[in-house]
Amino acid sequence: AGDAMGLNHEYPVALGISYLFFGGYVLRSLFVALGLPASVGVMLSGFSFSYIAQDEILEARDEIQELAFFIVLLIAGLEIRLSDLKLHIFVMAWMPASLEIVGITICAHFCLNYAPQEAVIIGTVLVALGDGLVIPKMKEFGMRFPRHPLPRLVFMWCPLEASFVLTLFGVFTGIAAPANMEHTDLMVVVFANLLRIVATVFCAAILGAASGWLIPRRTELKIGGSQVFNGAPVEAFLMVL
Repeated sequence: AGDAMGLNHEYPVALGISYLFFGGYVLRSLFVALGLPASVGVMLSGFSFSYIAQDEILEARDEIQELAFFIVLLIAGLEIRLSDLKLHIFVMAWMPASLEIVGITICAHFCLNYAPQEAVIIGTVLVALGDGLVIPKMKEFGMRFPRHPLPRLVFMWCPLEASFVLTLFGVFTGIAAPANMEHTDLMVVVFANLLRIVATVFCAAILGAASGWLIPRRTELKIGGSQVFNGAPVEAFLMVL
């Protein structure tokens, strides 16, 4: 659309990204001042910039969205302790999403005549996940209502729900092979997915334990008698990234 309108896409990518961030912040602040949802202002900003952004940003928007999704989950995960993960948290995180996936799968299979594997994948794709909007909002509510338990409860279940659905999507996508792919034994595919999940959890546990041990001790690192890290919170976040 931008090419058809004769707009110039040759300005630097870094400048285009700064325009995108600044425009999103301005519209977000404007919507907050008007008492409107801030997320709508950010989405309106992204939609407007899609007509003038250079091709490099448009081509990388999927990667940018994945990065934003990862950062949101990372920030939420860093504020959840193992002692917070009670049984009712897992029930609230997994049961509604599971029921929604089952309902979409049944509708896709029996009403739209999709194959069972295709119907399950459609269910994992269409299930509603609001972590990108809900987690920041619950963090805001937690600051406004510090003694209310609901923001903390929703804040904990959202990343668990998203991780659960993404895991299911990865597993079912591996089982439903493309039509032009050679046939693979189902048990091999199931075992490969289980092995991948176990390896992911194992590696994540090692990295998490290492980070939990190293990051609090970062201020002890000295070179020539001078302290390398000053202990600022942003240091810990960047080290985890």
